Amino acid sequence: MDVPGERNVLVRDELAEQIQQEFLAFLNDFTSSKDNEDDGEHEPPRHDYVDQADVMRQVERTTMYVDFSHIETNNTMLASAIEREYYRFDTYLRKAVQQLMRQHHPDFVSDGDRGDKTFWISFYNVSAVYKIRDLKTQKIGTLLSMSGTVTRTSEVRPELLYGRFKCMDCMVVTPPIEQQFKYNEPTRCSNAGCPNTTRWQLDVEESVFVDWQKVRVQENAHEIPSGSMPRTLEIVLRHEAVEKARAGDKCVFTGTLVAVPDVAKLSIGVNAMIIRGGGDREKGPTQGEEGAAAGGGIGGLKELGSREMNYKLCFLGSSVRSASGGAGLVNMRDESDEGEDTTSVAASFTEEERQDLYRMKSSAHLYKRMVNSIAPTVYGHEEVKRGILLMLFGGVHKTTEEGIRLRGDINVCIVGDPSTSKSQFLKYLVSFLPRTVYTSGKASSAAGLTATVVKDPDSGEFNIEAGALMLADNGICCIDEFDKMDPADQVAIHEAMEQQTISIAKAGIHASLNARTSILAAANPIGGRYDTSKTLKANLSIGPALMSRFDLFFIVLDECDEEIDLKIARHIVSIHQKQEEAMNPDFT
Repeated sequence: MDVPGERNVLVRDELAEQIQQEFLAFLNDFTSSKDNEDDGEHEPPRHDYVDQADVMRQVERTTMYVDFSHIETNNTMLASAIEREYYRFDTYLRKAVQQLMRQHHPDFVSDGDRGDKTFWISFYNVSAVYKIRDLKTQKIGTLLSMSGTVTRTSEVRPELLYGRFKCMDCMVVTPPIEQQFKYNEPTRCSNAGCPNTTRWQLDVEESVFVDWQKVRVQENAHEIPSGSMPRTLEIVLRHEAVEKARAGDKCVFTGTLVAVPDVAKLSIGVNAMIIRGGGDREKGPTQGEEGAAAGGGIGGLKELGSREMNYKLCFLGSSVRSASGGAGLVNMRDESDEGEDTTSVAASFTEEERQDLYRMKSSAHLYKRMVNSIAPTVYGHEEVKRGILLMLFGGVHKTTEEGIRLRGDINVCIVGDPSTSKSQFLKYLVSFLPRTVYTSGKASSAAGLTATVVKDPDSGEFNIEAGALMLADNGICCIDEFDKMDPADQVAIHEAMEQQTISIAKAGIHASLNARTSILAAANPIGGRYDTSKTLKANLSIGPALMSRFDLFFIVLDECDEEIDLKIARHIVSIHQKQEEAMNPDFT
């Protein structure tokens, strides 16, 4: 079998071949450690990507991860060429990785009777990170990074990468044909004496398939201009990049922008004619109806819509990284970290972060200083800050002998008079904590809080689209105006607050989804102000079943005290005058 990726072209791309050789030299020669260079010892310097090739051989991985900043510091001309025309050089860069593996591990390159393995390359640390609104047509084919929040992920499916077809007349198998966003069959048989041009059968055993997943990404909340709707973009992930992003993650995707046919809109003209009913019945059938009645389908290019406009931008991603970076910044409590000891967790921090932790550990009155660092713009309310700090640390998840899971997440509800900084606590958590979702109770529905089943316009299949509680899995969901939620919508979050799951039985989908989140809610009393002569239940328009699922209630009163009001006024004025100097929290 021919090597996948070698295109049967008549014209050689000399520039691409030169880029391939320079990239191969970079992979063989680059070293980021300078300690063992010219140190008087005879040990050779360690080469980063040669060592990574050894790891790839050990774990049987076929993707090489390349830090793009290494190329920029080592060879600026090579970095500029790859960044400008990445889609053009992608096949040749993968050939360079294959040559590197053939030089150091020739036995790993061969795949038996199927020929050579297909190797992939994944760039990361690209300097420019774009927003979804900045991705225009001039960026097509270039190497870039874009950031966004994952809202929906599809299942992993096989994609035909290189297809080999068998001629149904002479049974000759064609060379591999590269598939580019659509199903491509041979134009003619490779046997010179065979006239076949249409009768083909895909040879599945000899073809090359790759894992494929489609991810829908939405603009980050702070990037949406005022008065605008959030925009979305579909991202295609292949091979080892699949299953790296989950709904709710804020990620940075590196890859290239491509223009693909918008299959969902190709039938707009036909659907519109069917809805119209084919025109005026008194004037007789139209030309399209006559063709349809004769069994030849609906005729007329005008009824098919404007085909030249039926294209959409799609992002072809090669790497997925967390937008927050660092250790422990993707999830507050990830189940993958439960088996790790303190040594491995400490090793994931940088030296500067470890020194900060040691200073915090040895400081006096640590608990009080951490409480004062919560929401420094808010004056007072130390009890509320203590509750929020305990919610951030969370409890311990337990499992009984019967297999019943007991939640360790703490749910907090702040009840109080207007203008007592309730919403400021919610906004503070959203500003720095990953996987934290802010929503308003009045503007949220039951499906928007939990999950909903939507139909994919391309495939026609039903998929689950995550709501606020699913997006905040292993995080915190902040719900403002909690008392103004409809009773039917409040019932929808009962299961999520106690069992920490969301059960769905719609459109043939039966699933129990994880919603392991803490809820921080802010509510106003009945009548606007809290009546101290009544009980908490009499002041809230929340059912007893929902109140029992909150672990902590904080009552904030707007008391008329001249001394306290003067301190609050001075605190607000000093924040506006000196900003960061006025807040000065102990820990940030």
